[in-house]
Amino acid sequence: MAIKISDLLNKKIYTTDAIYVGKVYDAMVDTDKAAISGIVITDVSSGCLSENIDDPTKKIVLPFNLISAIGNIILIKPPITGRF
Repeated sequence: MAIKISDLLNKKIYTTDAIYVGKVYDAMVDTDKAAISGIVITDVSSGCLSENIDDPTKKIVLPFNLISAIGNIILIKPPITGRF
């Protein structure tokens, strides 16, 4: 299935446990594989990773392989907590 990056932009991201993570700001593309390798997340300060970042305006990148489903929202496997 093909995914347009423009279809991902501004979608809200939740964990499979229904916890808000943030919104898609952009995507990273692996040009060698012609595939999306990660998604850039904004609004992290409102999400479950807010305690793990130093700067609330910071954007983070999540590996694309964490995505479980894409529809009206994006579901990801719960991320491992750590410093970003």
